[in-house]
Amino acid sequence: MALVDVNEEKLIGEAKDLRQGSAFHHRIVIEASTDYEITDNSHLVIVTAGAAQKPGQSRLELIGINIKIMKFIIPQVLKYSPNATICIVSNPCDIMTAVAAKIAGPNIPPGRIFGSGTSLDSSRFRCLIAKTVGDVDPNSVHAYILGEHGDSSVAVYSSIRIGGVPLLEHGEKPKKAHLDLHREVVDSAMDVIKRKGYTNWAVGLATAHMAKAVMDDHCAIVPVSTCVRGIYDEIENDVFLSVPCVLGSCGVKKVFKLPLSEDEMLRFENSAAQVWEVQKDIWDSVKI
Repeated sequence: MALVDVNEEKLIGEAKDLRQGSAFHHRIVIEASTDYEITDNSHLVIVTAGAAQKPGQSRLELIGINIKIMKFIIPQVLKYSPNATICIVSNPCDIMTAVAAKIAGPNIPPGRIFGSGTSLDSSRFRCLIAKTVGDVDPNSVHAYILGEHGDSSVAVYSSIRIGGVPLLEHGEKPKKAHLDLHREVVDSAMDVIKRKGYTNWAVGLATAHMAKAVMDDHCAIVPVSTCVRGIYDEIENDVFLSVPCVLGSCGVKKVFKLPLSEDEMLRFENSAAQVWEVQKDIWDSVKI
């Protein structure tokens, strides 16, 4: 595992801390450097670099400075690992993934660059549903948050299953209690940031889950951020949003078009419109 950061002192500390715990997991060589050459021939690159989200700050407000960071990182990554699968975790995740894909250029196959998207949001949603219905194992709850990894995300109530049993009857609309669960998902990151200054454990676990799916070619279905232009006919721009994807060794292998209710489809379109409204102002300035 190769770690790269511009802050050399912190980087050395992180690497040392990880090495000292290496007796508790399978053998792995941990290296660290400020030089991207250390990443040579990587199978998977996870990009977390970016300005930190501050209390009261929207993910979309981070866009300017993080685009500059992405313009530096992606060419370096591809220089040393032209065949690597790349996962973007930096916020605002969906726009940063779109930017990374555009910087990488048309020679990189679609899906090789994807964003962590709503994989964490969906995990939060499943955990809340599991607790609400009586301390059920979240692994027995199948539920998705789609769209933006942010305020305009879409809770797909129509497809929620608990042990195969639908949460709602066919055609039933979600009640206030259900809507409150989604609101808690949307607000949860900021709540954690207000209390401890940052988020790390949940997003780290979500990223590890995605990394394992790629490294072991699990072909797991995970809601990650990918280009949705053409997947839903109403979306015509190069917007990256989360939809259920088959995640394997080359990134996104397949996209599932999840059936949405009329209201959910409208919300998904609104999510795409909101992300594009911000993205369009910088899109032409992102050079291939």
